[in-house]
Amino acid sequence: MRIFHPIFVLLTLFLASKLSAQVENAIAPPEVNDAQRFFENARIQTELNELSEAQDNYLDGIDLLIQENGEYSPSLVEPYMGLSQIYILNGQHLEAVTILEEAQHISQRNFGLLNMDQIALLDEMSNAYLLMGDTIKAETIQQERLTLAIRRYGEEDPQVIPFRHKLAHYYDLSRMRGRAREQFEAILEIQQKNFDQYDERKLSTLSELVRIDILLGTPSSARRQILEILEYRNEISPTHIAIALAVLGDWDLAFGRTEKALEYYRDAYKTLGETSSSLAAEYFSTPKLINFVPPPSPVDIQGNHTNYIWGWISVRLDISSYGITSNIEVLESSPSGYMDSLYVKSLSEAVYRPSLTKGEPSDTKAALYDHQFRYFNDEGW
Repeated sequence: MRIFHPIFVLLTLFLASKLSAQVENAIAPPEVNDAQRFFENARIQTELNELSEAQDNYLDGIDLLIQENGEYSPSLVEPYMGLSQIYILNGQHLEAVTILEEAQHISQRNFGLLNMDQIALLDEMSNAYLLMGDTIKAETIQQERLTLAIRRYGEEDPQVIPFRHKLAHYYDLSRMRGRAREQFEAILEIQQKNFDQYDERKLSTLSELVRIDILLGTPSSARRQILEILEYRNEISPTHIAIALAVLGDWDLAFGRTEKALEYYRDAYKTLGETSSSLAAEYFSTPKLINFVPPPSPVDIQGNHTNYIWGWISVRLDISSYGITSNIEVLESSPSGYMDSLYVKSLSEAVYRPSLTKGEPSDTKAALYDHQFRYFNDEGW
């Protein structure tokens, strides 16, 4: 019979206990690790479009986090966002809004009412309301987003510019171009107070104002300001110059000064080509709509509604080197025929910035245009 030294026995028992703990942890990690495993599985299942399984995993992981850290733990914000995306993909928009509001409450409770981490939550909430058809609530959320930035940074701080730009983009897509213009004017005011008189960063804002003025059919003081800044073009990057020149061409083309417009396009291509010939070729490779306004559907005409469905239309058309459309043909639409004639008429009256090949305006055959529109559920289509 072999007798072991007590120290050796104790050391053996200690090592055995350590090995047992390691094995136990590998088989059953702490609850937080279990929660993260649920979330990782949920993310993978979301990518695989296994939404029901992903939702279950998010809910199980969230329950574990609440048990471990409490219902107001900041660790819940990210999985709540993931769960909200599942709800949106499932068409459960109200549930998505509810969970996002809870995430925002947790964010504010932990990091303060003015913390900027909640911006992503507001973006998702706005998107959910849009998908619900509630454009008024979506707009309110977008305005809240801007208000948060102003309260955090101050009205005249350049850090507010991206937030105003986001709201302007929302208004533009919603065809509220007067309000979009107000936001770009506010951006320009911030730039004028913080940047030099002829700072190139103003050109992008002024270009947006000119674009909106074209759509509104109104005179544009922004166009004159672009011309003033371009007098100092030797101090401005070629990219900023080229984009501004192209917008000036759009203005002239929209108001019938075709030859002047083509001169601007040639100059823009040449200027951008001095930096990168491939970039110039890519930027001017496809035509761009200048003054086309999609025809309003009955939903647009009657104002904000939630009882509507999204339809769509796909059109093929030719565009000349002068930006004139021809051979307009509806390839497909749903509901079929619902808005076809209105879109054909609007496209026939619009002008395009033509594509440029090696710096010269060129014809484009069989260009494609796709668009979505809203129609009422009860119209019988």
